[in-house]
Amino acid sequence: MQKRVGLALSGGGIRAAIFHLGVLEYLAESGLFSRIASISSVSGASLCMGLIFSASGNRWPCEKEFSQKIQPKIRKLILTENIQRAALRRLPFSPTNWNNRVEILAKMLEKMWGINGSLQDLPPFPFWEINCTTFETGSRFRFRRDYMGDTKIGYVQNPTLSISHMIAASAAFPVLIGPYILKTEGLRFTRDKKGLHKVVNVLDRYTLWDGGVYDNLGLEALHRIGGGLDSEIDFLITSNAGAQLSPQERGRPSQNLRRLLNISAAQAESLRTRDFISSVVRKQKGLYLEIGHNPESIFAREYPTTLNSPSAKDFDLIFKNGYDCTKFCRG
Repeated sequence: MQKRVGLALSGGGIRAAIFHLGVLEYLAESGLFSRIASISSVSGASLCMGLIFSASGNRWPCEKEFSQKIQPKIRKLILTENIQRAALRRLPFSPTNWNNRVEILAKMLEKMWGINGSLQDLPPFPFWEINCTTFETGSRFRFRRDYMGDTKIGYVQNPTLSISHMIAASAAFPVLIGPYILKTEGLRFTRDKKGLHKVVNVLDRYTLWDGGVYDNLGLEALHRIGGGLDSEIDFLITSNAGAQLSPQERGRPSQNLRRLLNISAAQAESLRTRDFISSVVRKQKGLYLEIGHNPESIFAREYPTTLNSPSAKDFDLIFKNGYDCTKFCRG
């Protein structure tokens, strides 16, 4: 029996999207691409997955198709269609746009990158889980083809929300993009994921932020601390293209607060990483990849977290780092 491979893909803006594409290119060339059974994405990784499904007609491509058609098509889109610049140009024309920046991002994903359709248009296999952070509960809110919700609110079965909006919600970095407001009118929430239990009462709306606020690695969907791998997979590849915490002098109060929040997030990520490495990699049931894994690739790690289009040179350097990192770690 072939191993069912899971992917936990981190946030990190366009840097993460490109790095993960490099990881996937190596998996396609090595024959592991077709074994991918479950994908958990955050922020920039959600952009990456949205591009893959969009470029292949909302289905999972075969390995040859990904390498020869899908990946080159995505490269061209990222280099030529700058969604961040296009979204920013729309803000001055309407004051109401400032309060709905996530909606603008979703429209740019549809118009410029061709990411259309609803969650029900995604294939049943592999599972793709798009992660956000619920402000009201402090938990992870996830969107899948078969359900959406979080452990404290409950779940809705077979949601029909648009893919572009769910990706924008996953990438809704506080302040820069702003939250996605999920209105619950007409939605049936139950305590369980299959809808077998009674309906539960929920708030009229929930505020969803970037999934990286809760878990920037996207690990919890496929590997729980102390609990091992999810039952849907046998082997887990964690690809971390998140920003590194570099030295910083004390500055203005707002800068200091952000710094303290970053330190806290870095420590939480470190705990998840250590648990994953000790419980999964040690048992040869997983692989941990990290951007900028050697001195020659420090540039990739330090590339800014943005949604702006990179230069062709920068794209290729980050992509190659993802490819080389996977090849080196698997070898």
